Amino acid sequence: MKLAGRYRLETPLGQGGMAEVWRAYDERVGRAVAVKILHAYVHPNERARFFQEAKALSRLSHRGVVQVYDLGEEEGKTYFVMELVEGGSFDRLGPFEDGPEGLRLLEAALEVLDALEHLHRRGVIHRDLTPRNILLTTEGNPKVMDFGLAYLLQESRHLTRTGYTLGTPQYMAPEQAKGLPLGPQADLYSFGAVLYRTLTGKPPFEGENDQSVLYQHVYEEPKPPETLNPAIPAGASRMVLHLLAKNAQARPTRAAQARGGLAETLRSYRESLSATPRAGAARSGAYPSGPAQPQSLEVAGRFDLGGEVAWPSEIVAWEGRLWVGAGRGVAQLNLIEERIHHLPLGDEMTAPPTLYGGKLYAAAWDGKLGVFSLTGRPIWSYQSRAEVTAAPLVLGSWVYLAGRDGFLYALDENGSLRWAMQAEGHLSASPTLYRGLLFAASEDGWLYALDPQTGHLRYKVEAGAVHAAMPAQGGVLLIPTWAGEVHAFDPLGREVLWSYDTEGEVWGSPVMDTERAYVAGWGGVLYALDLKNGDEVWSLEVGKATAGLSLAQGHVYCATEEGRVMAIEAATGQVTFEASGLGPIQAPPLPYRGQLFVATLAGQLYRFAEM
Repeated sequence: MKLAGRYRLETPLGQGGMAEVWRAYDERVGRAVAVKILHAYVHPNERARFFQEAKALSRLSHRGVVQVYDLGEEEGKTYFVMELVEGGSFDRLGPFEDGPEGLRLLEAALEVLDALEHLHRRGVIHRDLTPRNILLTTEGNPKVMDFGLAYLLQESRHLTRTGYTLGTPQYMAPEQAKGLPLGPQADLYSFGAVLYRTLTGKPPFEGENDQSVLYQHVYEEPKPPETLNPAIPAGASRMVLHLLAKNAQARPTRAAQARGGLAETLRSYRESLSATPRAGAARSGAYPSGPAQPQSLEVAGRFDLGGEVAWPSEIVAWEGRLWVGAGRGVAQLNLIEERIHHLPLGDEMTAPPTLYGGKLYAAAWDGKLGVFSLTGRPIWSYQSRAEVTAAPLVLGSWVYLAGRDGFLYALDENGSLRWAMQAEGHLSASPTLYRGLLFAASEDGWLYALDPQTGHLRYKVEAGAVHAAMPAQGGVLLIPTWAGEVHAFDPLGREVLWSYDTEGEVWGSPVMDTERAYVAGWGGVLYALDLKNGDEVWSLEVGKATAGLSLAQGHVYCATEEGRVMAIEAATGQVTFEASGLGPIQAPPLPYRGQLFVATLAGQLYRFAEM
């Protein structure tokens, strides 16, 4: 079927009570489009609303709003033609995962709020924001669509009073559920419910029928999002609850105000990823900031850390300061003052430090975890039963500590033990939180999947001895075994998707992006592997690698025992920067705020900047 001699209808995309939507091809301009066709039997009032939708959309021009191309009637068919958006609904960005996936979700939320501000400034209230009405492009950019219930503040309002139930109960504002007049805050409430669903995987309220759900929207408070998903940042959780305030006046007054708050949350969250070993609880190793042009990097500073920086140490950063375990303490570099400060510990610093909530968490060889203010004042400590070589994982009020006694300890914010799980071998690697599960791998070859709140074992699988942190992204948990085999594991399906043998011991953590996994080891080769099937995309001779890899701005950063540091273009495997002669390096390079920081085994910290 062809409309207007140019729109060739190809595949039905869906239908509702008013209209059906088709994928079509515009033969005149040569592009795929979506065509919405009104059912012939609809009531005249509904037909008027259909024209209202087209009219509302046609006057909007924003990258976050689906664009209308054409409106027409032919042989009794009323239709309009709009932009085709094929990336799925907004909630497929969730649930929230700590790392690059979480960044993409929060960035997309900012774009939706920007689009809502555009709508509201032009007198349009959407009134039916749901995950299905915010579609994603194939690049992951959100587009607000389906304005069938749009409320035009500057025009006749009788079209909205037809006696029909308007809106979707799971995402409906309390004032909308009660039939009261609506303002922009109703859309903000609905988007708060969409965000809640996307972040946690569940809507804020569920019930046996629509009336039950609407009652909860009006009278009951939602559970804090972080109680359903501990990976959610506190700032994002607070913003969602602010949007879900029962009283419209208690919500942000405009989408721009909500956007400003979320932008600050995003800024703080981006910074927090650099403050956590392996860039967050998902341990992807992908950092949010780094040199834009690594080929122009040159040494801009060198600092004596006062002690060795030995495997498995890592550099972390927060608000212009760097921390790294060196010898029998933690060395801190203030980038403005360019001075080193030392925090002494009772024994060798054998685990990467972690920064969270304005506190420094540092574990030493004697098994003691110390928690300090950023000025070095002791806050509390916990004494485990054996050596610790794994970075503590901190999530909200929970602290997870893996020890070489085989115990994974869960502590509260005051250092009291909540639960402990005993593995069958030493725990040398930091735990990973992904898909709502806490993963710990032991040196005797077992992978444990635990409930992060109770410590109950969900399942365990035999994978091989693991010494390095396990990165996760895109539904895949990467298991780097000490023997050199790397397994791509589906944590929900509980199956190995593929395996690859690097033919050399793997001490340092691999890194991942949306398409590939990158791994290097004692065999001297850096491999880029297709995340879907494990095929080798490219490989590069780099030298013996004990340090983990880092990823930022499309570049993989690799450091070796021979004293080489390289920036390698992730897409091609081409070396764009190299420095040598630094001495053995066992800590991953840290890309941070447009610079690169490298700590050597001998305790020298190099700062590379773009010149």
